[in-house]
Amino acid sequence: MKDYNQPTSIKIPAKPEYIGVARLVTAAYAGFLGFDSEMTEDIKIAVSEACTNAILQLHKEAQPESSMVEVLSYAEDSRLIIEVKYPTKEAIPAEKTPAQLYERDLGMSILTSIMDKVEIMKSKDRNVILKLVKKIPR
Repeated sequence: MKDYNQPTSIKIPAKPEYIGVARLVTAAYAGFLGFDSEMTEDIKIAVSEACTNAILQLHKEAQPESSMVEVLSYAEDSRLIIEVKYPTKEAIPAEKTPAQLYERDLGMSILTSIMDKVEIMKSKDRNVILKLVKKIPR
């Protein structure tokens, strides 16, 4: 694995037709880090589910279609970290355990089964961050 310590970041409109762009950017970065094609496909599925979750939440809150979803990917401590960030008007729930995430909905159960770790966090600027972690293969 080469040292790709520079993150990749993309902002997409909160519309389903843009999810494929986020998938491709993240998949390319995962390939640089040494993930094989099967693991990269899993990562693409996880990015799709995370972006879909963000878009559904934004539409549930009736946020304008001008809302953006940011997908940030970076390597840290031999792990690929993907953060899907989006604005929210609602109070953000406390962090949840993997079991609680699994019970929440099908998309979250897919994420918790594909990724090594899944967290929902809140940022100071009233954004939700869905953090996905996958160990980088040696």
